[in-house]
Parts: sequence; structure tokens; C-alpha cells
Amino acid sequence: MGVSFYKFRQEELPVVGELLLQMFERDRNAFENFSPEYKGEFLEIVVSQIRTVLNMTQAPTLRAEIKRQTSDLYQCIDEIIPILDLIAAYAKRANATLTVKASDFGVAQAKKEIRKRNIEGVCTKVKVVEQNITNNLDALKERGYTEALGSELNSMTQKAYKLNLLQEEKIRAKKQLVVNNMTEYTLLWCFLKDLSETGKLLMKSDKQKCDGYKFSHIIKQVRKSKPNTDSANSEELINEKSNQDVVLEEV
Repeated sequence: MGVSFYKFRQEELPVVGELLLQMFERDRNAFENFSPEYKGEFLEIVVSQIRTVLNMTQAPTLRAEIKRQTSDLYQCIDEIIPILDLIAAYAKRANATLTVKASDFGVAQAKKEIRKRNIEGVCTKVKVVEQNITNNLDALKERGYTEALGSELNSMTQKAYKLNLLQEEKIRAKKQLVVNNMTEYTLLWCFLKDLSETGKLLMKSDKQKCDGYKFSHIIKQVRKSKPNTDSANSEELINEKSNQDVVLEEV
């Protein structure tokens, strides 16, 4: 079962962190008196983790790239079809002198794999066509076939093969990105959950402050924020907080 972030969406966590850090700074003495874990670099560590999450590449970015690569790949193999049709026409005209029947030349099988969008299958079946061309080159040339056509078939097939490798690499990268991002989200969530639970404990005598640390209260504040400005505003506040913290330490 995946990690649950209360009712928050992943992209909302930096905003949640900013709100909790505002309360943490207000009640910092109480936190530091409660445990030395909240002293020293604790604030900067949390700020750094929020910044890390804000700067992460998101899966939709790679998903869009994969979609574009898939489109290019399918366009490439579709462009192989007219080449195969020409080869099939020459094979049919030379049928009587071929070492195999024109129907067994491999063209129909290759086109079937193209329709199935099976790139590995396309490459395998095209090799059969190329082998039959080699074995029947003279007979095909007598009917008008040129080696330039065979070179074009080989070139387009190699292009499809390489595009397929790039697509698979990007898909693997997306899967790894999801794993890596979840690790960072989970680490940030651990900080947020700790701040919330400790804040509720320390502020128990002050109902208003105690409620402020509750996720049920924070989520209402987060959802009031404008979606298109949350990340930008959060990052700006985090940078400002980091700079202020440095100034205080220097003083």
C-alpha cells in the first residue's frame, strides 16, 4: 500500500510545510525546550527539503516527452509501409522466378506487426524481407527493384529501432523518477507529521494554537490558496525564511 499524506495532494505538501514552519517559528522556544532535536539546523533542514520537493522534475513532464517520442516512433514505422508495398509489388511481378512465393516474402507479416505497434516484431519481420531480397536480388531487379529502395527500408527500420530504445529509456527514467520523487515527498511528510503532532502536544493548553497544527485545519488553508500561485509563493517565502535565518545566526 502506498504512502498516505493525510488528504493532501503531493503538490500541496510544500505549502503545508510553509504553514507549519510559520507556526514553528512562532512557537520555537516551546519546541526547543521540549527537545534539542528542534535546535540548530532543524529549520534549515526542513526548508531545504521543501525546496528539494519544489524543484523536482514531475512525472507529467516526462509523460509528455514519452508521448511525443511515441508519436515520432509510430510515424516512422508507418512510413515503412509504402516501402514494403513497393517491395511486395516487385515480388509479385517476379513471383515465377523467386525462391519463395511472393505471399511468403514477409511483407504482409511485417505490415501486421506495424499495425500492432510491435516494434521488436517489425524489426524481426523486416529482416525476413531483407533476407528474401538478398536471395532474390537479380529476379527483383529485372522487374524494376533498386537497391536504393532496400537501403531506404533498412534506414527507416534502424531509425525505428533507435527511437524505440529512446522511448524505453525514457519510460524507465519516468518509473525511476516516480520512485525518487516519492522518497522526497515521504521525507518531507515525516517532517510535517512530526511538526503537526509535536505542535498539537505542546500547544494543548491553547486551543486556537493547537487547532492550527491539525491537518484538518491546515488543509482548509491550503485549499483556499490559488492553484497557479501556490508553488511560486511557497518557494519565495521559503527563500525569504532561509535568508532571515542566516541573518539571525550572524547577529
